[in-house]
Amino acid sequence: YLPGWPLPQEMSLDDIAVVRDAWIASARRALAAGFEVLEIHGAHGYLHHQFLSPASNKRTDGYGGSLEKRMRFPLEVAEGIRTVWPDDKPLFFRVSSVDEGGWTLEDTVALARELKALGVDAMDCSASGISIRSPTASRNAPELGFQVPYAERVRRDADMLTVAVGLIVDPRQAEAIVADGRADLVAIGREMLLNPFWPAHAAK
Repeated sequence: YLPGWPLPQEMSLDDIAVVRDAWIASARRALAAGFEVLEIHGAHGYLHHQFLSPASNKRTDGYGGSLEKRMRFPLEVAEGIRTVWPDDKPLFFRVSSVDEGGWTLEDTVALARELKALGVDAMDCSASGISIRSPTASRNAPELGFQVPYAERVRRDADMLTVAVGLIVDPRQAEAIVADGRADLVAIGREMLLNPFWPAHAAK
């Protein structure tokens, strides 16, 4: 990404198969350990996001180029996990709904439709992370709930359950997002680090 940074090595088809199978094996371990909900992290510059974003995916084979080919690896992983993760246990996919390198909200809606068809229950709608520029690290702080419109759009256009994130700090704010039909769930991140008793205070 910048001078002096390591250059990623393009995965071979064998590498892709090994990693896909490792994701499926990890889902089996999560089930055996007693977890009730599983989320595939496909956002913030991690591997699935690297396949999805045209900024990082420069492949010329069946896993790169068109949107359909860039979605192939995350879809294969999701499909494999759903075969071992019981239907009565929720499966989420976390996505960067937009990024700095060309992945768009329209792409996310298309991905959500494909994931839903494979049995993924909800899309956790974050953003960014394919570059070092982060909206939450900006000197110009984003507005509270700045990523909620992504969840709202995916919920409407992909007819899929969504999770809203992004500077959701107040219980009434969180309740309004769900009550107004903008998302089905709200995930609390940094506020829980700041105040681990946030749920108890919200309940009060």
